[in-house]
Amino acid sequence: MSADIQVYTGGPCMCNGYLVKCGNSYVAIDAPLGFADWVASKLPADAVLTDLLITHQHFDHVQGAAALTALTGCKVHACMPYSKELTLEDMAARSWGGGLDVPPFRIDDVFGTGCTTAEWGGSRWNIYHIPGHSPDGVAYECVDTQNIFCGDILFEGSVGRTDFPGGSMATLIRGIREKLLPLPHTTMVNSGHGPTTTIGEETLNNPYL
Repeated sequence: MSADIQVYTGGPCMCNGYLVKCGNSYVAIDAPLGFADWVASKLPADAVLTDLLITHQHFDHVQGAAALTALTGCKVHACMPYSKELTLEDMAARSWGGGLDVPPFRIDDVFGTGCTTAEWGGSRWNIYHIPGHSPDGVAYECVDTQNIFCGDILFEGSVGRTDFPGGSMATLIRGIREKLLPLPHTTMVNSGHGPTTTIGEETLNNPYL
């Protein structure tokens, strides 16, 4: 099955949010600021957005989550409960005196760090918990289309920064090597920032791996 994926890039950190067509419905991955209005402009009149998959709760990936759920009524999935520690609001308050604005959002399905598979939007998904950038870091593989959505775990030629609370470069690299690099080299990697790449390209050329 070919992939029907649209990408929005916005918010203060130019974060990617994805809209994936799954049969007759749609699934979103992450929700940067402004994502809800963009989704409203892209969804056909009779379409339903069923699910929002959160790769991790850092502020730039979830600032549009509350607006998206209000607009669509979609169900929100993440591996850990909503937390201002995970959104980095608590860190900002301690270190910067504030400055981060994340409208509170609900998480309907906290699937935990041990969940490995799910069905969303009528498609099969593999779930890979890969902490290191954030304790709740998750990559979602749409098995039917051979696309993986990995947030800030893996980028073209780079990996996620590890200087936030709970960060660990060793943990991040180990998770990428053990869980992502064994995937087929043709698997498309859709990251939280920057362009799309492939598992094969990063296996061969990513200097961190």
